[in-house]
Amino acid sequence: MKPQYSQKTQKLIDKLCKIAERKSYTLKKKKIKNIILKTFDLFDLKRPKNIVWHTHITKKFIDNASSTSRVSSAFRVSSASSASSAYSASNAYSESSAYSESSAYSAFRVSSAFSTYPAFRVSSAFRVSSAFRVSSASSTSTDIDFDYSVCNFEFMQNPKGLEITDNDKKYFKYSQLIIKAKELGLGYFYDYKDTLHLIPVPIILCDEQGRPHSTKKPAIYWKGGEKLYYLRGVKLEKEWWSKIVNDELKPEEVFAIDNLEHRQVAYEFMDKTKMKSLKDYKVLDEVKDDGYGYPMKIISFSVKEVLQPLKYLNCFCPSTGREYYIGTNKDTCNEAKAASFGFKADEIEFIKEW
Repeated sequence: MKPQYSQKTQKLIDKLCKIAERKSYTLKKKKIKNIILKTFDLFDLKRPKNIVWHTHITKKFIDNASSTSRVSSAFRVSSASSASSAYSASNAYSESSAYSESSAYSAFRVSSAFSTYPAFRVSSAFRVSSAFRVSSASSTSTDIDFDYSVCNFEFMQNPKGLEITDNDKKYFKYSQLIIKAKELGLGYFYDYKDTLHLIPVPIILCDEQGRPHSTKKPAIYWKGGEKLYYLRGVKLEKEWWSKIVNDELKPEEVFAIDNLEHRQVAYEFMDKTKMKSLKDYKVLDEVKDDGYGYPMKIISFSVKEVLQPLKYLNCFCPSTGREYYIGTNKDTCNEAKAASFGFKADEIEFIKEW
C-alpha cells in the first residue's frame, strides 16, 4: 500500500528510527544547550540563567518537572486552532502509524511514553522506584510530541489547500530543533526556577516483541548513570537478573518466587531438565493439544517449608505463545483452566481464546 504522505516525511521517520535504535552515541552537551536555548528565543521567552546536567532521571527531577510547563506543551495549547491541528485528523496522520510498525517503535515507546515500564503494575499511588520515576518523566521527553511533530512536518510539505499559519511555522522550527537535540543525545529537559535541567537519552534494548530485554547488559541504561535490568519486559534487581540469565537458581527457588512475572521469566530461562530433581515431582494430568497447538500439564512437587505438595497448571497463552505456571489446587488440566477464570469445568466452554 502506497503511503499517504511525502517521501520527505518517510525520511524523517527513518531518521527517527535510526536514532531510537542506536546502541551508542557521543553526547554533545554544548551544542544541545545552545539548541534548547534557541527554543526559548523562538517563543520570546526568557532564557534560563543556569544549566544543570543530570546523569539520569531522579525523584527530584520528576518533582520539579511536575511543577513547570514545557515550552512545547505551552505552545501546543496556543496553536490548538492551527491548520495542522485539523490536518492531524486527516488521512495523512498515518505517517505516525507507519512509525509504529517499525522496529524502532519499541525503543521509542520506552524512551518517550515508557508504557513498557512496569509503573502501571504498582499497587500504591506512588512508589519511589526507578521504573515509576521514568514513567512519570514522560512529559519531559524529547519524544513526547512525536505524533504532532511528524504530522506538522507532513502538513508543511503538503497542506492540501489549508492555510499554513505562523504557529505552524513556529512549531515546525521548534520540532526541528528538538529532533536535532535528540540526535545529539538529549533525552529529557525542563526549566525550573531559572534553571534548565537536561538529561541524556538512555540506551534501550528490546526483544522481538518490543519489551525491554537483555541477557548481556542492562536493558535500559544511562552512560555513567542508572542501569535498569529487564527480561521479557519484567524489571528485576541486578542480583536476580544475573542469577536468572546464568541459570543459577534451583527449581525449588524458582517456584518459590512470590511474584508471578518474576517466577515466569525465571522458569523460562531455567534448564528444564532440573525439574526432575524436584522432590516428588509428578505430572498429574496432561493434554497434548489445547486447541491452539500447545500442551497443558498439571505438575506437582514438594518444596522445603511447605507442608502440602505444590500444584501448577503449565499452559501457554494462545496469542503470544508465552508459557505460564499458574498455581492451582485441581488435579486435571480442564478443571484448573476453568478455575483460573473462576468457573467449574462443567460451567464454561472455551470457544475462542486470545
